[in-house]
Amino acid sequence: MFVRQVNAHFKPGKFDLLNRRLQEEVIPLLKKQKGFRDELSFYDKDKDEAFAMSFWDTRQDAEKYQRDVYPEVSKKMKDAIEGTPTIRSFEVNNSTWYDIHAA
Repeated sequence: MFVRQVNAHFKPGKFDLLNRRLQEEVIPLLKKQKGFRDELSFYDKDKDEAFAMSFWDTRQDAEKYQRDVYPEVSKKMKDAIEGTPTIRSFEVNNSTWYDIHAA
């Protein structure tokens, strides 16, 4: 399993817009992607900071999303986000939720 982590700062007063766009537009797009498993989002309203983690079956599935769909997602979020989000990728080593164990 593979995870993409997106870290961004949202514009002051734009938390509700960010959250609504994620729920109404981004998550439905994610659910249509091959290999997509889950999306977890974390917010710190005091710091106007957001983290989102999407879980994928394979690195290739996540990379295809990054290449083919994420540019559209980025445009949808542009008026709620300050600057350019930081994106990192990880291989999932352990999870009690998905019953994954280190090899």
